[in-house]
Amino acid sequence: MVYNGRMKKEPNQSLVERLTELNGKGFSKTEMAKVANVSKQAVSGWFRTGKISKASALAIAEAAGVSVPWLLGEDVSAKDGLKPDEQRLLELYRQLPSEEQQNMLRVFAIRLKELDEYYEKYIKGRIKLSED
Repeated sequence: MVYNGRMKKEPNQSLVERLTELNGKGFSKTEMAKVANVSKQAVSGWFRTGKISKASALAIAEAAGVSVPWLLGEDVSAKDGLKPDEQRLLELYRQLPSEEQQNMLRVFAIRLKELDEYYEKYIKGRIKLSED
């Protein structure tokens, strides 16, 4: 099981709080199970016991875009909780004037929507081809 002795809160409760926070932001227990390649019952166990395997913690942190130390309840600064590319993106974003920051957010939202539509169309096409 994953444990870090530097945690300030009791580790079990810290993990449960962070998982609950992710769940409240739309990362469902079903999605967590899928990402970690475990059963929904295993995910319910994380919420109940506050224990998670290293592999599952890594998978959940990666999918949620958070660091493993954050997931496990450590107090991490914004910089410590981000990957290097994310930190660089944040540094560049903060250098922009406020109006340009908003423009960049719109550009990212539009691009994400385009990618979602492309992948949805591609997946539907693959499924249709598979049925033939």
